[in-house]
Amino acid sequence: MYLHHRLSLVLLSFTVAGSAWAYPEYRVTVVGPANSWAYGINNAGVVVGDYPVGGDRRRAFLNRGKGLVDLGALKGVWSSASGINDRGEVVGNWRSADGRQRGFIYACGKARDIGTISGKVTGYSDINDAGYITASGRNPDTGETLGYLRAPNGAFTHLGAIPWDGSGAPETVPAAINNRNQITGRSGRFTTPEPGYRAFVWKNGVIRDLGDLGSTPNMGLAINDRGQITGQAFLPAGPRDSVAFLYSHGRMVGIDDRPATEYRYSAGAGINNRGHVVGISDHLSGFIWRGKRMESLNALIDPASGWDISYPVAINDAGQIAAVAGRNGVRYAVRLDLIRPHVDAAPALDPEARAELLAFPASPALEAALAKAEAQAQEREVARPVAQ
Repeated sequence: MYLHHRLSLVLLSFTVAGSAWAYPEYRVTVVGPANSWAYGINNAGVVVGDYPVGGDRRRAFLNRGKGLVDLGALKGVWSSASGINDRGEVVGNWRSADGRQRGFIYACGKARDIGTISGKVTGYSDINDAGYITASGRNPDTGETLGYLRAPNGAFTHLGAIPWDGSGAPETVPAAINNRNQITGRSGRFTTPEPGYRAFVWKNGVIRDLGDLGSTPNMGLAINDRGQITGQAFLPAGPRDSVAFLYSHGRMVGIDDRPATEYRYSAGAGINNRGHVVGISDHLSGFIWRGKRMESLNALIDPASGWDISYPVAINDAGQIAAVAGRNGVRYAVRLDLIRPHVDAAPALDPEARAELLAFPASPALEAALAKAEAQAQEREVARPVAQ
């Protein structure tokens, strides 16, 4: 569930910066075959994505660290996994032989069809521990796209839209959901030359604009259980400048600290409950931000391995990262595993957040996760290991 969303705007090239540390922090574990792609990871380190099976066909997979598990394509020709929760339930999309896209849930070793939103071209993006799913549906006649929350019983709730005075087809596309049923994504209208998208948070039936860093478009791509959001915000300084942001305590802040006089292009793609962000940048390739500065992931692995960690997509609470990495001109879905696990505790949930979390029907997995988070909050005196 640690988003893991597909960026609408993809870097065309990367420049690897930074020197290797005295010791590597991460080891690279390949979880998919050549030309595979990762989209999500849960707290057990299970990675989901898709891989090629011939021609333009792809198949959804998961990998628990014991080998690739093909999730099948139901009766279709293509499938892709878009999210996974801590119960091991996977949500994704599949395409039938006639080209229609539908959704699926994979659980207990079996994938089942969850269909479409009536009359709309449907895409499913994420799932939380209680089984709530985010989805979008586009009207093929008008181009209008609506965002939805799908309940475990199959009922859909319309998310609404950010008000927009301009022309163009309205769009609300949710990207991620947390265990408090808060949702983030983008909402606005597709206009030219710049789309009028705004990052949003949906909470308790109300959709709200996250603000901006002085310009539009911007979009939320991942949200943690604390309600912190990361994504991509464009800047007024240049026609294409954009930076990764962190939205926390009602404020959006850019975490790309390069000067305004320098061209910047970065985006946050995943965030965990510690507030650690992973994403992409034109000057670091894949990065991690742990509260101080963006660090190149290529500087935190063994440089002799030959990997370019170009596209991290999600990070879990243990610090494991799902990513797409390249080596010898071929890309692979990979998982970055901490060689020396972090021992810093996640901040304790504030009383309002904890009460809201418990207000939702809690699964055993969710209750265990909450208990674990609160136990970790008592371990603040444990020292971080010293670099050798």
